Amino acid sequence: MNKAGTTICIEICVAWPEHALRQHLRVAAGTTPLQLKVHPDLSEALRLAWAQAGAVGVFGVAKPMRQPLQDGDRLELWRALRADPKEARRALARLKNADAGAPRRRRDRGAA
Repeated sequence: MNKAGTTICIEICVAWPEHALRQHLRVAAGTTPLQLKVHPDLSEALRLAWAQAGAVGVFGVAKPMRQPLQDGDRLELWRALRADPKEARRALARLKNADAGAPRRRRDRGAA
């Protein structure tokens, strides 16, 4: 249990194709990612990255913006998906089938 006035150390990371950023911050215990977004010590580069972020996670696990961070957490800023991965795979499969000239095989949905 944290006492009022105690601080924790966290790390904020961004790893996108164009750039990678990392900053360590000491913040008040109970700070949430939503509060970090406007933290006065947050670098300008991370502020810009945060404006483009689609979601956040801690050590690779998605977290709500209002969940308090723990000492030693690594907050990751994730960019928004540009395409639905399932739909992208379906489109690629359609292209491969069209290029091969092979008719699509139907799955047997009947009894085994």
